[in-house]
Amino acid sequence: MRMRNLVELATSEPPPLRYSVDEIVESGRRGQRRRRLGWAASGATAVAVFGVVAAVTIPSLSGTASVETASPSAANAGALSTGGTQTVPVAAQPFTFTFGAYQVGKLRVAQPIIVSTAYQLAPVYADGLTTNDKASDPNQEKPPRSASLYAYLTVYRPGAYDPTKLAGARQVTVGDRQGLEVDGSGPMGATRTLAWEYNTNAWAVIDASSSAADYPAAEDLRELAAGLRGSTPTAAKIPIKMAYVPSGYQLDEVGMHAMTGLNGIAGARDGDYAGLLFSDPALPTTGLTEPYGGVDGADPPGSFLVFVVPAANSNQQPSPGVTCMNGFCNRWAANGTVNLQVASGGRLSNSEMTNILDGITLGNVQDDSTWTEVGAAIS
Repeated sequence: MRMRNLVELATSEPPPLRYSVDEIVESGRRGQRRRRLGWAASGATAVAVFGVVAAVTIPSLSGTASVETASPSAANAGALSTGGTQTVPVAAQPFTFTFGAYQVGKLRVAQPIIVSTAYQLAPVYADGLTTNDKASDPNQEKPPRSASLYAYLTVYRPGAYDPTKLAGARQVTVGDRQGLEVDGSGPMGATRTLAWEYNTNAWAVIDASSSAADYPAAEDLRELAAGLRGSTPTAAKIPIKMAYVPSGYQLDEVGMHAMTGLNGIAGARDGDYAGLLFSDPALPTTGLTEPYGGVDGADPPGSFLVFVVPAANSNQQPSPGVTCMNGFCNRWAANGTVNLQVASGGRLSNSEMTNILDGITLGNVQDDSTWTEVGAAIS
């Protein structure tokens, strides 16, 4: 089936078999993170790409000053909490969040943190289950091991998702809407995918992989899905302004307090500041079955990424100016406390990546009320 869990991402540095499933999952997540931040040299030869300063094609954005921060508590289990009064998420412009955090029973959808030209992504958590999306301090004593969950919600824009490509699905009902469900198993335990049409030709998908035998059950996911509501459309904001993007490249995806794609979901609580995905040509906005890069967090063809992360989240050493390695370049800001990185896997030359980094102005990463809406941040 389409859904796989993070255990499969551990292939770059497989741990000894004596490790537990949770440790394998965490190792895979760390390996994934290294690949995304250029920590593992790919060996690819940089390709010379010459461009000129060009305006990136971004639709005009509208919204309030900041993303809502709803945080329903476990005390409200069984109650539904939403970030707005819309019956369903509205069809807003790209790079706009249109739903907020909410909770149904023991399952909770967190605030969406990733938005693209085709979808929004939010982590999903469950009472009693552990989600390894935050790096642990090796010097601290580990808490008692518990069952694990890796889950996320993808809310696609109208026409973006193709439900006919969900193999082996059975028809179900989510509220009064049609849905599709696929159950399976993997190294971590039960895997489930629930897709449903939350509005006409507009689909959302919950993917879940749990080491608990029967939790969350299919019915749990259906109830969580039925609780999806819209909120006031709010433009994504980032702590940087970019003065240079190579000619022909367009913005496809933005992570706010996260990296892009499912790598951002895998490290949702790691404290990253922002991630941006650009490509030439632009990535498709219809016929999708999963977020860009898929479950392996791969770089889409013709793409490059910009990361804004705390220095503590990088194993690179601060240095003056711009330094380049195999397929990525670093620049350090805020007195060496913030790592700015462009990673292209050899698709851009070092000089082009340097031009991108030199054109970045960093704002106050600690106060997202001062961040800039994406449409105004990239010139």
